[in-house]
Amino acid sequence: MPLEPTDFYRSHLRSLHVALLRHPIGIAHLSGRGIRLDGRTLVPGELIHGMDRMISTLEFAHLFTVFNGSRVHAQFARKPLHDAPAGLYFSIINNGIIQSPNKNRLGLYRARDKHDSTLIVKNMHIDCICLAHHAPPGLGTIAFALSAITAHLAGLSHISLVAAGGPGAGKRYVGYRIWPKFGFDADIASDELAAAPYLQGCQTIQKILARDPAWWDAHGTQRMMLFDLAPHSTSWGKLLRYVRKVFNGGSDEHRPFA
Repeated sequence: MPLEPTDFYRSHLRSLHVALLRHPIGIAHLSGRGIRLDGRTLVPGELIHGMDRMISTLEFAHLFTVFNGSRVHAQFARKPLHDAPAGLYFSIINNGIIQSPNKNRLGLYRARDKHDSTLIVKNMHIDCICLAHHAPPGLGTIAFALSAITAHLAGLSHISLVAAGGPGAGKRYVGYRIWPKFGFDADIASDELAAAPYLQGCQTIQKILARDPAWWDAHGTQRMMLFDLAPHSTSWGKLLRYVRKVFNGGSDEHRPFA
């Protein structure tokens, strides 16, 4: 059974979702075809057990960015690995789309709610995602938009990741610059803005970007970031605007973004 739509989905996400499902890049690379999970080929329409929920093969592909023809291995991590929380993770191999020898790794985990510590919520963590240099421009944007929409429908609270890069990290890592364009955010300590007094009072990355995006491009640094899946969040507003920019031909996405 497909995931049930929410009121926010109907009012803000459905038209985009339909457009993404019909987009040639989405059809070619994210239609749930030829996926092998732990040695078994998934059948279209098959239901897969995730964390307390059954999802279809297509929803699985969208949620965890599993490109057509991928091999996937599921593993429950009982302890955190580097910055990735303990949880159920999927390692994805696809030499045609994922930059070799990397494996994409995404998973589900439980955490205390950011706003109410008495609540336990389900989140998704993007541990590693790296597209090949020859991947179609716009694939990363389409893939993440489909993932975020599916995560919202699945009742997840946040998507977390460590956005790599910044001064001294090398040109290869641009996540610190790209992920905020998708709506990811994080707190900024006041001492990080000591050399930019006009930005004092900007307590988050998104507030800095609203005032001076060039400053973050030049001085931003690697850190844990969150995408808030709650209806009408700042994250959704930023992502929806960015996707429209990509579809209108204004994307700067031509290389791996994490």
